[in-house]
Amino acid sequence: MTRPSAFRLLSRATAGAALLALVLTGCSAKNAGTSASASNSSSHDQGRVAFMMPDLITPRWDAQDRLVFQDEAKKACGDCKVTYYNAKGDADTQLSQVQAAIANGVDVIVLAPTDKTAAVNMVNLANAAGVKVISYATNIDNPKVDYIVTTDVPKIGAQQAQSLVDGLKAKGITSGKLIQINGDPSDDFGFRYKAGAHSVLDKSGFTIAAEYDTQKWDGTNAQREMDQAITKVGKDGFVGVYAANDDLAGGVIAALKNAGIDPKTRLVTGQDGSKAGLQRVIAGEQYNTINLPIKIFAAKTADLAVALAKGKAAPSDVINGTAKTPSGAEVKAYIYPTEVIKIDNIKHMIEPDGFWKLSDICTGTYQAACSAAGLM
Repeated sequence: MTRPSAFRLLSRATAGAALLALVLTGCSAKNAGTSASASNSSSHDQGRVAFMMPDLITPRWDAQDRLVFQDEAKKACGDCKVTYYNAKGDADTQLSQVQAAIANGVDVIVLAPTDKTAAVNMVNLANAAGVKVISYATNIDNPKVDYIVTTDVPKIGAQQAQSLVDGLKAKGITSGKLIQINGDPSDDFGFRYKAGAHSVLDKSGFTIAAEYDTQKWDGTNAQREMDQAITKVGKDGFVGVYAANDDLAGGVIAALKNAGIDPKTRLVTGQDGSKAGLQRVIAGEQYNTINLPIKIFAAKTADLAVALAKGKAAPSDVINGTAKTPSGAEVKAYIYPTEVIKIDNIKHMIEPDGFWKLSDICTGTYQAACSAAGLM
């Protein structure tokens, strides 16, 4: 999400211990220390939730999703305990975190997996222990998942690509070569964004001159790939770049600048509505991003998680459909909408509608551009 594009802000994430426990309220030492065997036999309605994010490379997980989830969980359940884990991009670390959460007597695991294949076993472990699992911002390929919080992932790739094509045509460019910088294929979202983008680009009249799958959604890797693409096709050999999220877009734009190419002359897509991404949109260096309404879906996920953790039914205002796992199993789901953000509707990302404060985005060097965009 993800991923969107994934929608990856504030970037105050620390590289501390792999296991970071953030206690909201009302946790007893007895509950926190429950053993794995006790967890298997005890009632899973004690209000204990594990919120597990995949990495620190994508800033949104730590700076947006975590904060919104914690705040809403505290409002919804004052005596619940939420423990936050970040795997820092390592599937083995995330497996250890899942095992630790189960051993500590958790009732519900909210899991955004680092690796889509490894996550299947994590769900099996939780299910065997009687722990409910919410697949967060992805579709874990296991029918034992209790609920899914997701969006139409291929649609996001298609939205990005269609916006790119439309933007080029609006500039009078109806054909030419594109560079495609996809996300990490080991992430469930990576190859699905890619498929969505291709569903548009392959019939757009434009051709893909160079394409890369970017490990770990890392902007540094994207910059290196874009360097290679520029060497391959030449500075004037492409008209735009599909980048699967804002971090990748940042790497692409850094490569353009290093090659002496003004980013304003090439349309570059993004996703996640990150601080840096929005600032680049305002400055005219990045063409678009995708608004993942984290304020909404992270809060609704918290409402769902604490209800399940207290032994209650899923809130009726949360579950609004079903989602299919990659293998075709249907799971009850909350499906959230997405929106393409460009300079003309960037206000949707600013409070009160969006996550960001105006003062977060319109800092020193961006104040003039913010004024020109009607934000100040």
